[in-house]
Amino acid sequence: MLQASLGTFEQAVWCKVLRDRGWTGARIGAALGRSEGYVNNLVRIVEHVSVVVLERWRDEQAGRTAVIVCATDWLAGVCRLEAARQDELLAERIARWEQRTIAG
Repeated sequence: MLQASLGTFEQAVWCKVLRDRGWTGARIGAALGRSEGYVNNLVRIVEHVSVVVLERWRDEQAGRTAVIVCATDWLAGVCRLEAARQDELLAERIARWEQRTIAG
């Protein structure tokens, strides 16, 4: 059912849908060929990340942005913060990457 060729955002959304439908993290992980911990991290991100960050992540995975800033490890850390703080950190991260691109 799940394809490893899906982008991380799509994998995360599917993991969340399947979890909501009663699948365990272990079962989802087996279907995806990933660990239960990986699945749990993706679900946690989808459940706790702000709408702004979630939309940015989706757009990056779809190739709609020139600057890629939403790495999964960054998302896993930032999703533990309040939504307003997540949005601030995203804006700062985008600004830093854009400055590097201009300077580089």
